[in-house]
Amino acid sequence: MSDGRSPHSGRSSDNSASPKGRIRFVWQTNSAGQFHFPDVHEAITGLYRTLSGKVWPHNDRVSDALHSRETFVSLETTLSLDGIASADIILSGTPLFDADHRFNGYRGFGFIKALAKVAAKPEPEPISEPAPSKPVDAPWSTSNGLSESERNAFREIAKALGARQPDLEPEPPMVAEAPHRPRIDEVEPTPEQSGGSDRLMEVINRLPIGILISRGGVPILMNQPLLDWLGYESADAFFEIGGIDTMFGGRDPSRRAVEDDGAMLLRRRDGDMVALGVKLQTVQWDDLPASMMIFEKVTSPKDEFVPFDDEPVSAGTGVSASELSAILDTATDGVVVLDNNGRVLSMNRSAEALFGIDTIEISGEHFTTLLSENSRNRALDYLEGLKDNGVASVLNDGREVTGQTQDGGNIPLFMTMGRIGTSSEPKFCAVLRDITAFKRAERDFIEARRAAETASARKSDFLARISHEIRTPLSAIIGFAEIMHDERFGVLGNTKYRDYVHDILKSGAHVLDLVNDLLDLSKIEAGRADLTFVEVDVNTLLLEAANTVQESANKARVILRTSLASHMPAIVADERSLTQIMLNILSNAIKFTPAGGQVIVSTTRSPDGEVIIRVKDTGVGMTETDIATALEPFRQVTTTRRAGGTGLGLPLTKALIEANRASMAIRSARHSGTVVEITFPPTRVLADR
Repeated sequence: MSDGRSPHSGRSSDNSASPKGRIRFVWQTNSAGQFHFPDVHEAITGLYRTLSGKVWPHNDRVSDALHSRETFVSLETTLSLDGIASADIILSGTPLFDADHRFNGYRGFGFIKALAKVAAKPEPEPISEPAPSKPVDAPWSTSNGLSESERNAFREIAKALGARQPDLEPEPPMVAEAPHRPRIDEVEPTPEQSGGSDRLMEVINRLPIGILISRGGVPILMNQPLLDWLGYESADAFFEIGGIDTMFGGRDPSRRAVEDDGAMLLRRRDGDMVALGVKLQTVQWDDLPASMMIFEKVTSPKDEFVPFDDEPVSAGTGVSASELSAILDTATDGVVVLDNNGRVLSMNRSAEALFGIDTIEISGEHFTTLLSENSRNRALDYLEGLKDNGVASVLNDGREVTGQTQDGGNIPLFMTMGRIGTSSEPKFCAVLRDITAFKRAERDFIEARRAAETASARKSDFLARISHEIRTPLSAIIGFAEIMHDERFGVLGNTKYRDYVHDILKSGAHVLDLVNDLLDLSKIEAGRADLTFVEVDVNTLLLEAANTVQESANKARVILRTSLASHMPAIVADERSLTQIMLNILSNAIKFTPAGGQVIVSTTRSPDGEVIIRVKDTGVGMTETDIATALEPFRQVTTTRRAGGTGLGLPLTKALIEANRASMAIRSARHSGTVVEITFPPTRVLADR
């Protein structure tokens, strides 16, 4: 092994190929749809020359997907490449948005499934081994003693393993204790065993842990247990295949938290995965800083990585694990499978496209690394609640969280998590749905509602102001017309003047009623209605209102009857507005009931304790459409136009009823009369005395 080599940059060619031989690549577009490739390796040079800096060249499914600005998964297409006859390509991608929800392009990954003609890959030139000024493999050589730098490096190893600093000079024989893990300070060589680097290296190779010391990505020391676990015959072979970058699958182990000492899935030489605990530390080697990684074999078999095979899941279903995986890949929602500690075991393609990351890059990491900082505690509480088998596991209604892509972007997600696996080997499945469109619609709805409320408040304020301005001169007009009508200062002379004054009084009174209704309605809508809630005797108030409209009923030859329940409890209401409500309803009932008809006023109490006031007539009635129209301000049904009115009577009545914390219901049919019910809830009803 020599330190004269420079470390590999990026990922090795082995890492760009999937287990099925497909060539994997990462791609991205800007907002104009122009492609670029963050990681270009030799296998995709034809694709790079064809697409880099250009938009998708065909009007096909991929073009439609790129214009949809929505996540897409596993779109297959055939593309002619520069220097290659054709290639079958599979693309997955997710849209990118900035903090203001402006579209910034797409990010995703793809596979070149098959190539019609591929240029032969040149064999790598042999690397000559320059003679290093300070050999890296000094710890592997045989010598009669240790240099001071080697002595310091082994002390660092001992310190990292939790041992006391050993005295590395030859000492009398000391034998390591057999039952527990041997420590460096417990296995020191004797003078007869030639206490040099080769003997200490033999001790390190016998430790039940893996040790890797590297600088700049180039391995300096690698013990035998780690080589065996990863399937390499030597550290040189490990470096030639791809070294640390290949082992971690492009992930950066330094991103792991200090307290996170759990297992990571590491790639072996044969492509399989092995779960090893990893600890990272900086040590001094040859008087320069170096990285030391300590690996431990996972003792629990449930933490081992078990690759999927094509055997049926059960004898009865006949569905293989690969088929189930393919089914999950067709789902539009992201699916992430976790172990009992919340570490990622696998993801479907939608999840990979959602976060812009491959499964191999995140496997073994805690699933909270996929979420933003402010969502991690909520997700952890959710997972712990499912583990406890308590109320949280029964009332599993999901959580809203914020996902975090590789480039730092945020995605609003709805996460539903459930328990899978067995009681002895529990696992969890997290289903993640992108709710960006829903959040955008929700935000637009809130903004529209806020704008409508602002416009309504401004309208109500305007109506209140204009009503006040109109009422003052209108009162003067009516007053002067009354003086002229009564001829208090002398006769008018011509009889037509008297008729004109009569019309002025009638029109002025009508306009004044309209202004008063507008003022009352605007006050109620603005929440500034002047109401005084007191104890009100319902039966007494209804008798007084019936007596007030009795003369109108007599003139219209309509029979007005009352049927009031005895021992009715008092209610809490504003007496003035309740009187106005009853006068409006009774006046309308009399107005739209033909001669010979009846209007019946009654009270009752429901079994739930509600007080109900009911006004029933035998008038012309209304359809459902007529009722909806009559409840809108300034809208009138045909019968109302013939009978006259402002179009504010029923809307004002409904608003006053709701201001008194009651509700109104109307049942009617053409030529079958109308029933109006006013219901006061039990909270507005006083106890019987």
